[in-house]
Amino acid sequence: MKLLNKSIRSYLIYAAIVLIVAIPIFYFVIQAIVKEDVDESLIAHKELILNKIEEVMDDNPFHFLSAFEPNLSIAPSSSLAHYDKFYSISIYDSISRENIPYRVFESNVLIRNKPYLIKLKSSLIDSKELIQSIFWIMTALLLVIVLGLIIINKAIAKKIWAPFYSTLNKLHQLKIEDKEQLVFGKTSTDEFTELNSTITSLVKRNQQAYQSQKEFTENASHEMQTPLAIFQHKLELLMQTNPISAEQADLISELADANQRMNKLNKNLLLITKIENNQFQEKEKLSIKELLTKMLEQFRFRTEEKNITVKLQSEADIKIEANKSLFEILFSNLLTNAIRHNYVNGEIDILINKNFISIANTGKPESLDRSKLFQRFQKQTDDNSSTGLGLEISKKIAALYQFEMEYQFVNGLHQFNINFVKE
Repeated sequence: MKLLNKSIRSYLIYAAIVLIVAIPIFYFVIQAIVKEDVDESLIAHKELILNKIEEVMDDNPFHFLSAFEPNLSIAPSSSLAHYDKFYSISIYDSISRENIPYRVFESNVLIRNKPYLIKLKSSLIDSKELIQSIFWIMTALLLVIVLGLIIINKAIAKKIWAPFYSTLNKLHQLKIEDKEQLVFGKTSTDEFTELNSTITSLVKRNQQAYQSQKEFTENASHEMQTPLAIFQHKLELLMQTNPISAEQADLISELADANQRMNKLNKNLLLITKIENNQFQEKEKLSIKELLTKMLEQFRFRTEEKNITVKLQSEADIKIEANKSLFEILFSNLLTNAIRHNYVNGEIDILINKNFISIANTGKPESLDRSKLFQRFQKQTDDNSSTGLGLEISKKIAALYQFEMEYQFVNGLHQFNINFVKE
């Protein structure tokens, strides 16, 4: 979730809680205020009526009052105790055909030393409509306030965080191999200014380190290859001298083999360094099926030498943008391993799907150690021609393009899979 949405989410949760709690509280508070107001009005009405009754008591006006005061009823009471009581009732109105809410005030009083029960009632329907109107108005007002706060906060947040997103966009477009200086726009926020300054300094140091490593690999490649080539040439000249004994010939042959392994090891280590430094920038559209078919043709002599049956099943072709030389190295390493670790009259099964490629071969009847398989200098064979770097190089090439490479031991076959769907 984006940082901006995280901050807005907190406001939304807070606003929702405020609305859920405030609206019902507001409703009941208004209702209580209205009821209290009606109760006070009923008490005042009672006092006014009592005063009028005292004045006209001799004329027995109760029936007269009941006729013209439908909300008033006075009747003799059997209790001498004085009390006041309020309660709410609903009375069915035959005209409007609905229940009308009323607030009732019941009071037991003495009038000329005789107990009477006075009941006054007041309709709450007008108050109910008033409460509902106030409720909906305040609800709408609260919603407008909350929505306004969210919109204003989002607009302000976007403006405040604009330098951050600008910096993030520049970092997405950054290529460490470019010598171009990273320039950020000016911002009035101190934290973003400090962040941009720190990133600029960090990128500059990384660019310098990248250039130093690139120069080192180029120089090392040149400087180490020259003495190895001279050494190999001298050994070949030495083998042509006469007289030479069989023992000397064996020693020279061993030195030549060691020099070739050293030369191969040097090239592989330099290749790993170049891959890690992303120095293979050239890309082209590659057909995995076409590339693998050409590689199999190049390895035909070696497979025929061990009478290995190669089966290629292509359900679909895979098209990728990548460096051709790197993928030739990747497939070369996998095919070399499939042949080297195979036995005579063995099999190599290759499956090309729309998402992945699988290269499986017969060999040892047990699974290889997966924890060490792709580690540097971890050899699964005693073959001295192996440097123990082939699978590591293949893994790094796949990882360079965000492809996944894994090993499985399935149905007696050692299987290497490359998933071309980027995670």
